[in-house]
Amino acid sequence: MIQHDLLWASSALVMLACLALVALIVATKVSRTVRERRTAELVAPHRPHLLAVASGEDEDGTHRDALIEVDGPAREAVDDVVVDLLGKVRGVPAEELASVLLAHGAVDRAPHDLRDGSILRRARAAHVLGLCHVGAALPLLVAALGDPAPEVRVAATRALGRLGEPSASAALLAAVGAERVVPAGPAADALEGMGVGISGALRDALYASSATTRTVAAYLSGEGSFSRSLEGLRTVLASDDDHTVREAAAVALGRMGRADDVAELLRETAADRPRSLRRACAAALGELGDPSAVDGLAELLGDPDPRLAEIAATALLQLGPAGRTALDAAPDNASVETSRALARLTGSAA
Repeated sequence: MIQHDLLWASSALVMLACLALVALIVATKVSRTVRERRTAELVAPHRPHLLAVASGEDEDGTHRDALIEVDGPAREAVDDVVVDLLGKVRGVPAEELASVLLAHGAVDRAPHDLRDGSILRRARAAHVLGLCHVGAALPLLVAALGDPAPEVRVAATRALGRLGEPSASAALLAAVGAERVVPAGPAADALEGMGVGISGALRDALYASSATTRTVAAYLSGEGSFSRSLEGLRTVLASDDDHTVREAAAVALGRMGRADDVAELLRETAADRPRSLRRACAAALGELGDPSAVDGLAELLGDPDPRLAEIAATALLQLGPAGRTALDAAPDNASVETSRALARLTGSAA
């Protein structure tokens, strides 16, 4: 009897919890719908002005001035739309929209809002500072990379990318591997926007404790052909304990390595190396384009891994006449035949 009562009570509690969860979801959706409708109503009278400024059709500044004059509850709603538009436009329209936020005090409030209890407000503040290119906010945005909320960290990352200040690159690379992680994709995009000034930070990040940071540093070193990273990339390829980092280093060396790197890349195609690393190094040798890799790649044409053999065959085609000759002389197998057929179709072979 007691067990029956306990089971009934447990079932009732689970049912109540489910009902409460459903009620919360419904209430959240209703609240969001009401808020969106209210925002749309507030913005509606000003939408023609917003579109005119964003499209660059406000030659005399009339529409911009009309937006600046907006006050009351509509001002914040208009500012939200302006922030969204700023992420989509460039040039004069962006400058005009930024002037609206400046006139409304949104830029002046943003540093304070970065410390607000609302995640949404903190993220919006980071967006505003980046979109309006507020260089003085750099330390605040770097600090925001450690915000508890991932949305704020991503917003701060993108803002730093818009500022394009290389001095933030080391902090951003570190944030990729931090406990409160910044996603590698947005971080890489932001770092690329900082230009050649990030070369020193990339070189140093190849020796970071975080494998994710090392991977991003290796990837960007190759993407930008940062020669200061060459020695670090060679070290990473030879001895890093993370296979993904070594693969990224191989790709980078394929893009900007030297003839001296052929031997090390070939060494990492050995049968005792991880399969993904072997493939990355074979592809890198083709990208590097040095004919001294021909013999080593030719040895891979009969490898038990058919994908590796196919990559090696394709790499040989990238090495010019010597590579094509080696491919033609190789014993027939599916990978070799596929590459030969592809070469004929593309005109890469005689």
